[in-house]
Amino acid sequence: RAAVLVLLAGVAGLGSPAPAAAEWQIAPTIGFTFNGKTTLQDLENAAGNVHATFGISGTYLTAGIIGFEGLATLTPRFFKDSGDIIESGRTSAIMGNVVITAEYSLRPFVSGGIGLMRSTQEDKAGVLPVSSNVAGYNIGGGAVGYFSKTTGVRFDFRYYRNLRGVDQGPIAVGDVHLRYMTASVGFVIRR
Repeated sequence: RAAVLVLLAGVAGLGSPAPAAAEWQIAPTIGFTFNGKTTLQDLENAAGNVHATFGISGTYLTAGIIGFEGLATLTPRFFKDSGDIIESGRTSAIMGNVVITAEYSLRPFVSGGIGLMRSTQEDKAGVLPVSSNVAGYNIGGGAVGYFSKTTGVRFDFRYYRNLRGVDQGPIAVGDVHLRYMTASVGFVIRR
């Protein structure tokens, strides 16, 4: 009887997946922003255009479905179009996120969190500089596919927005509002 129970336990063990191990991931990313809207000065009306964006994420995934992520992005020409008014204008975000994921060979995830959104802008005449720091949030999702045990690729679609409008004086029309979406791809290194 004991041998039958051991045999049944062994067969049951073969049918169940092995528990996932905790892992770290680092992913430099490249992508684009789109559908931007802001009340900050936008002298070239460029916020709603498509702009290249760069980022990096560091993610800790537990053995379960929950993880934690630090995410930083930079869009260097967010306020600059082909016009000659703006010398430089960028947005950046630093966020701390909670991640919910599933363990498959293609690993889907959703994540969201809060952090800091920063916007700077300098016109060529140097008359109307913009420097704005606001609390913001992001929510998004995507998937990570692995080439090997240590490398893979990450696809991500994300929405950024400031938490609430804040008065920062003449750099905005009314309270500061900033929002945009990003789509990105990155190379994942995991351990």
